[in-house]
Amino acid sequence: MSSTFTFQTIGHVITPFREKFGIPRQSMMMTEAFSIIKLNPDPNYTAALKNLDQFSHLWIVFVFHKNGSGPWRPLIDTPRVEAGERMGVFATRSPHRPNPIGMSAVRLEKIDFDALGGIEIHVNGVDLLDNTPVLDIKPYVPYADRLEDANSGWIKTDIERHPVAWSDDALVKVAQFTTDGHPRIKALIEEMLALDPRPTSQRRAAPIHEISTEGMKFAFRVLEFDVHWEVKNGVLLVSKVMTL
Repeated sequence: MSSTFTFQTIGHVITPFREKFGIPRQSMMMTEAFSIIKLNPDPNYTAALKNLDQFSHLWIVFVFHKNGSGPWRPLIDTPRVEAGERMGVFATRSPHRPNPIGMSAVRLEKIDFDALGGIEIHVNGVDLLDNTPVLDIKPYVPYADRLEDANSGWIKTDIERHPVAWSDDALVKVAQFTTDGHPRIKALIEEMLALDPRPTSQRRAAPIHEISTEGMKFAFRVLEFDVHWEVKNGVLLVSKVMTL
């Protein structure tokens, strides 16, 4: 039996990630991914959030609003380089699903009930594009949500992180941006780079430690910054940071 449902968003997420390039491939992979769930103005939300601040983590149920309007894909290429083959979409967390709905676990930092224009829930560890629509939030409950005998299937649980370095010019610029109101921007950029933010196709074609990758140059955007970097002796070197 087929049914159709219509949902209203309860708000959206304000994140540092302005494009898909560079977003962590899962939540809680970065400790500098601070974001805000901005709820729509609704007098009922104050009561609905009662006691939520007693929890350390939340589930965000959201819409993959930028995954395209084409047909969903039953088999997809995963962001895991080691997968080696296309996987069934239900065995992945790809946005290309029959219904473009996802959920991410994040750390709850604080709730600002008096924020202008609607309540703000401050969180950390997001893997979401800026302005992602939110359908629901739920508390993360360890006794129910953490299953000790669960396995990771085809997914390897070890995450490779690469060393990051800075050119002198980039250090001067990032110090200026830190003074100008972005005190955590350097740490955020380093976390993004350490995970190798390139698309899967580029990571497969040009692994960081391959000799042929030496000297290759790349760029990504985060907040209002344009970050240029290159590969030097297996290190991801930030060569330039500019405002957009």
